[in-house]
Formats: sequence, C-alpha cells, structure tokens
Amino acid sequence: MSTSSRFSNVFGTWRKASAHKPLPGTRASFALPAATQAAHFAAAPTRTPEQNDNTTDPMDDFFGVTRTRATHESRHDSYAPREAPPPYADATELPAYSSTPAEPVTLAMYLFKFGFLFPLFWVLGAIILLSPLKAPADFEPTKSEVERQELVQIMRETEIKWAKRSAWALLIFLIVIGIIAGAIIGVLRS
Repeated sequence: MSTSSRFSNVFGTWRKASAHKPLPGTRASFALPAATQAAHFAAAPTRTPEQNDNTTDPMDDFFGVTRTRATHESRHDSYAPREAPPPYADATELPAYSSTPAEPVTLAMYLFKFGFLFPLFWVLGAIILLSPLKAPADFEPTKSEVERQELVQIMRETEIKWAKRSAWALLIFLIVIGIIAGAIIGVLRS
C-alpha cells in the first residue's frame, strides 16, 4: 500500500486504491473513511455557556438584539410575562378570523363521502337536490324566527353544495363504467 495516497473531502478521509488491479481470486483491501474523527466534530457543541457570556453574535449586533443570560441556548428563554398579549376574555370583540361560522355537518356531506365506498349513496345525495329542506317546529327554540330562517338557509346552501358534488360524482362514475363496459364489449366482439 505504499502507492496509495490519502485525500480528504466532505465525507471524511479516504485512501486511494493502488494503481494495479488485484489478481482474480485474491482479496483486495478497501479503505473505509475515518468516521470517528468526523463524528467527534459533528457531536461537539457549537457554543458553550461560557462563550455566550464573553462573545456576541454578529447578526444580533447588526440588528441590535441584546440577550440576557438564559439557562439554555434558545432565544425563547428570555420571554417575559409582561410581553404577553392580552387574553381573549379581556377583548370586547373576537378576532376576524374566528367570526366566520364553520360549515354545518349535513346528510348530503356524509352521503358524498361514503359514496366512494358504496356509489349508491351518491344517488341518495343527488336526490337531496329535489327535496325541500323544512325545519321542524322545535328547531332551535331559543332563537328568534329570523335567526332560525338564517340557519335553515345556511344548512340548505351547504346541503345543495354537497348534493351537487354527489350528482357530479355519480355522473363521472357512470361515464367511467360506461367506457369500461364499452371497451369490454368491443374487445369481446373483435
């Protein structure tokens, strides 16, 4: 191995194989990288608490960040309770992103989703397009008539949306089945 040389790269130190090829039936030596030295450098901490006391980070200096002595190496350790935003209970109005109501769960939504398992559910979901939605007499008794009508309208719009999806899914399913049946009949007749 006197003709082999060493070279270093990102992955470690390697030995170059000798210039001559080994004879058939003999063993050739293969040099593995010196991983222990690379693993030692990778496991070494980048900063120690002693370094944090004596030196500053150039990026922090540039942006004017000052750090207090913390128990860990995280910037989040310097969090002070007085900097916390006020709780929502103290606010007079909720944030805008939470004021929009969630979409109500309807039968048409379940029929659409379960139609992927059993496509006849899409037929039932499409039938909802033809049926009117009427609220029962005891629907939301604590709300006024205007609020009840608004809730019924929101639910009807949601049901129509999911019923249309069921109708489209049923139509696409029937077209695909028709194409497959046509291809099978065409192959069997030829």
